[in-house]
Amino acid sequence: MTGPGAGLVIPGLTGPAPEPAATTGPRQLGQNDFLLLLTTQLKAQDPLSPMDNSQFVAQLAQFATVSGVTEMSVGLNRLATTLAGDSRSSAPLWLGRVVAGPDGAEGLVGQVRLDGGGDHVLVMTDGRELPMRDARFVA
Repeated sequence: MTGPGAGLVIPGLTGPAPEPAATTGPRQLGQNDFLLLLTTQLKAQDPLSPMDNSQFVAQLAQFATVSGVTEMSVGLNRLATTLAGDSRSSAPLWLGRVVAGPDGAEGLVGQVRLDGGGDHVLVMTDGRELPMRDARFVA
């Protein structure tokens, strides 16, 4: 039923469904998936009763929103990477935060100081010290 003149084939609806790809975790839909769904919807619509213009514009607005959120996410990730790479500018971000070390012990950061080698050390309010590179934010 896929030859010329056989009509529109929609996988899983009018033809066999494609085999799902093996995944290792949940998959998020991206811009390409959105465009594929939109073009499939446009191809499959009834020519005698096409999609309402307002619905089409609403879907395009959703696409623009998804695109903007994606760009913002990329920018924020780039900023976070930059801040994490420059420990001098990120040191103040640790103050007043609860952090945990590799052993799981948590503490509230009261100070950030440099050790003899120029590495940052977080000083907890209870006096314990933790190298910044070994700490992770808890709260």
